[in-house]
Amino acid sequence: MKDNTRYLLAGVGIGALLWYAWKPSKEDLRGMVDTVANKLPIGKNSNEPVVAKAGLSDPMDLDDNKMVSEGSQYGVHYYNKNEQDNA
Repeated sequence: MKDNTRYLLAGVGIGALLWYAWKPSKEDLRGMVDTVANKLPIGKNSNEPVVAKAGLSDPMDLDDNKMVSEGSQYGVHYYNKNEQDNA
């Protein structure tokens, strides 16, 4: 965590230096910052579905029980089946 904070502070410091050093090219710098900010995944909503049943285990839900009984292989088989269906 401390390393991330150091990098963030270094980036802000370098950005401030560039901002004040190259006054004529502020628009170019602003464009570069916007480009980099758009590429970062911070604060963006992903299209991944939200897990609706997290933490709500129902004993009558056979799919969940099957997943628990098969262990980690259930996810592998599910992925392979979806990949074959989509191909």
